[in-house]
Order: sequence, then structure tokens, then C-alpha cells
Amino acid sequence: MTVRLVVAGVTVLVLVTGCGGDPAPSALATPSPTASPTPSPRASLTPRPAPSPTARVTPRPTPRVTRAARVAATSSPTPSPAARRTAAVSPPTCPRVPSVRATQVVLVVSSGSSAVLRACEKRGGVWVSVLGRMHGHVGLRGVVPAGEKREGDRATPAGVYTLGRGFGVRADPGTWFSWERTDGYDVWVDDPGSDLYNTWQRKPASGRWDSAEDLYVPGNYDYVQVIDYNTARVPGRGSAIFLHVDHQSGTFGCVTVPRSQLIALLRWERAGALIVIR
Repeated sequence: MTVRLVVAGVTVLVLVTGCGGDPAPSALATPSPTASPTPSPRASLTPRPAPSPTARVTPRPTPRVTRAARVAATSSPTPSPAARRTAAVSPPTCPRVPSVRATQVVLVVSSGSSAVLRACEKRGGVWVSVLGRMHGHVGLRGVVPAGEKREGDRATPAGVYTLGRGFGVRADPGTWFSWERTDGYDVWVDDPGSDLYNTWQRKPASGRWDSAEDLYVPGNYDYVQVIDYNTARVPGRGSAIFLHVDHQSGTFGCVTVPRSQLIALLRWERAGALIVIR
């Protein structure tokens, strides 16, 4: 069946084949005598050309940010290079420094006759280690409470002590405190029965003591600093407790550290420095 339709001045003959069917291939479009020279866009049978691919701009989809990523971005920011450099050069803290009125502490932590020493400096209320870990020695019997220390027991007394004068076979390495070079006449009296117990004296004894420790000992006593232990000179409580050059074994009660590190330590010290022995 053929149906004549007039749409916007255009006569269209359509062959209808049934409900829902497509137009037959013979469908004709004949212009009407009254048709406008320019057909209406709505009535145009010519399909619009597809837009040029270059003319269409497809917006890029916004990346989806998960909640975990947002939390990580706000709670764990990546440190800047400057912050990483600062963290890398920040000195480590000194562990378990007791409450003392000082800005410098030589911390000695023993394990048997071995010991780890640190030069601890107080900065902004925090104790930091400034010369690195130093491995030295204490008494052959380790560290004992000061009240249990006895003359000749080969133990180092625990506690907090001031650091005193320096001496040695060698010249002053550059310390703030007084320094004296020793010779074969210098001794430290370790006779509990002597009135000069736990003091520095010069030979000859002339009956003033029965025993004393020689202070001219090349190597071990090249550089020495007195640890102010038993300054009351209680007989038998221990004498001649020094900080000196390490000889790679336990001592008779002194604290030792390798030569180069000892020199650095002595140069680092200032007035009021303490030593803490554990």
C-alpha cells in the first residue's frame, strides 16, 4: 500500500509493509511545487555528518582517590630533602643519663669487664651522644656498688663522679684542666694504713707508705685523668681510679678507652663535666 504524505512542502510516497517494518527501498521523495527552495533542517533526509574527531574534546576522567590514599597523604607526608638531611646528621640520644646538674657526662655502661662509653652533651634538655660509641674496659671483676668497693678487689665503683686533674707520660693533648707530665718518681699511694692514702706523691717513700702505684707507665698512662672517687680517703675503700688509655683487657678498677678516642674525650670536656659509671 502506498501512502502520500506532505511534510513541510515535500511530498513523500511511502510503501507500508506492516507494523514495525522498515520502509521499502522504492520509497520516493518528490518536491512539491510549493516547496521552499531550502528544505527545513527538521525535514532533511540527509543525515548530519559525524563531528570530526579533532573537533570533539573528551574530558579526561578525574582519577578516583581512595580514602586510604587521602589518609596517607595527610598523615604521612613525604619528608623534604632538607628534612631528610637534618634527620641524617642529627646525633643519637644518650640512653639513661641520670638527673644531674651538668651539661657534659661521660657515660660508662659496663658488661663484665667490657664497657661502652659515650660523650653525652645536653642540648635543649636532651642528652645527645657527640663522639660516637667508644669501646673500652672497666675492672676485671666488673662494676660494683661504691659501698662494696674494696682496695685491691679489681672492681670499678659504680656512681656519679667529678673528673679531676690530668697527667701522663705525654704532654697535655689540649685540655682545659691542669696537666702534669710524670717521671719515675711519681706514685699514687694505695696503702690503706698510710696517712697519704689515695693521694699523688713523689718517691722516696721514706716510711710514709708501704705500697704505691707507679704513674710513669708508657703506653697505658700516656694520657690519664683522675676520677674523683673516695675523695674522703676512707681507708680500704679503693684508690687510684683513673680514666686512661685502653690496653684491651680488664683493669684493677680504672676505666679505659682507646687512645685516639680518649684524646678526643679529654679535649671535649669542659669545667663541670661528670662521669657516670654503671
